[in-house]
Amino acid sequence: MIARRKTLLIAFPLIILIASLQCRRATAVEQDPMDREAEDALVSYLRIDTTNPPGNETAGARFLQQFLAKDGIEAKLIGSNPARQSVYARLSSGTNEKALLLLHHIDVVPVAPNEWTKPPFSGLRSGGYIWGRGALDIKSLGIAEAMAMIELKRRHLPLRRDIIYLGVADEERGGLHGCKELLETRPELFNNVGYVLNEAGYNETVVDKVLFWGIEVQQKVPLFLRIHVKGQPGHSASPPDDGGTLVQLMHALDAVLRIPTPYRLTPAVSRYFTALAVTKHDYRGEALSAVTKGIDAYRIEHALPQGYRSLLRDTIAVTQIHGGVCTNCMPANAFADVDIRVLDDEKTDGILARVRAAMPKGAEVEVLLAAEPQKESPSDTELFRTLEVLMRRSEPGSVVGPIVSAGTSDSRYFRARGIVAYGIAPFKVNYYDADTVHANDERIRANFFAQGTRLTREIVHDFCAQTGVSVPHR
Repeated sequence: MIARRKTLLIAFPLIILIASLQCRRATAVEQDPMDREAEDALVSYLRIDTTNPPGNETAGARFLQQFLAKDGIEAKLIGSNPARQSVYARLSSGTNEKALLLLHHIDVVPVAPNEWTKPPFSGLRSGGYIWGRGALDIKSLGIAEAMAMIELKRRHLPLRRDIIYLGVADEERGGLHGCKELLETRPELFNNVGYVLNEAGYNETVVDKVLFWGIEVQQKVPLFLRIHVKGQPGHSASPPDDGGTLVQLMHALDAVLRIPTPYRLTPAVSRYFTALAVTKHDYRGEALSAVTKGIDAYRIEHALPQGYRSLLRDTIAVTQIHGGVCTNCMPANAFADVDIRVLDDEKTDGILARVRAAMPKGAEVEVLLAAEPQKESPSDTELFRTLEVLMRRSEPGSVVGPIVSAGTSDSRYFRARGIVAYGIAPFKVNYYDADTVHANDERIRANFFAQGTRLTREIVHDFCAQTGVSVPHR
């Protein structure tokens, strides 16, 4: 009994000491001074309204330029439109290794202010969240990438490859006046670029644990259309027999929505579902595995959420309808926008022909954006392996795999040029927060933002800094 007491007397202080050291280590991680700096920068960035349309990205580009300049990183504003500038900076390594481009878009989609519970351009800190349009899509990544570049600059770390920072305009409207324009008119800015890190990655987070990290290597192909209908204006007390312009527009839209879009599994989606299925030990995992062996429409409809189903078929969505000026007036003109996403290995001309064939008399189809399918980025690269190692380290037991995005991003412009482009999501995002992207009350958890920014810093450091020089890992 006395021996046990002596053992306890000796062991107890040792336990306290170990616990104290662990707490200090955890506190040191939580009190990383760059965490607060990054959060403050994100808040400031969110307060800049860069809504597209109309597109006022220059204010956001100038903020990023000044943010980088504080640490001696020379950044310049680029682009043909003074109101819609992008921002570009490059850290030179003096080597011939393929450069890494850190990419994000400055513009954000419009908001319906009266539907938000928090001001959409406030960067409000509340309830453990940072609120604002762009918090998830994708100003958070822009700040995390900037912090990664700033850290390397501050530490004067020798680089084994150049690092480029690029915040672009116009991504939300297809990138025609942003990334596409820059690649075509300023090719010298992209000399020796071999890799791109961009948005469109995905992770499955349960509470605060990531089960699956998805690295985007491929995406569906966008086709944006505007359907126009013209008619005879007049008093609505005497409407025309055909119902008028808006009725004809509704008939046209109904015809488009009736176009068959059968399920089909592409090779890229098959690889994604195979990797994802091992993380789900329920009916969804069984359904994902079953899809890779054969298409069962009934099972797909009843077992898989819409997000997965959308990767198995072309999708058609009506997103805007415009027409009319008053309750008792028949409008002369009306139009509607339609967002079509075809499977990742398809051209858009097939479904475009079906849309045109479905149009009633007097309706016309205008093509706003028609992209081309691009070759999938390979996953057997040094950068993919770096992402895989660090993501697994950050969340032990998690799975990392290549994914296909139902959305589209500027990565397609780089893949068209044979440049490896990956979409990443370094921030944990629970499903109920993910639903705020392009919706109301967009927000990111402050602690998830800090953790994701650290992860981004580690990724850029480990891929770009010369071997033998290391920053502390979590």
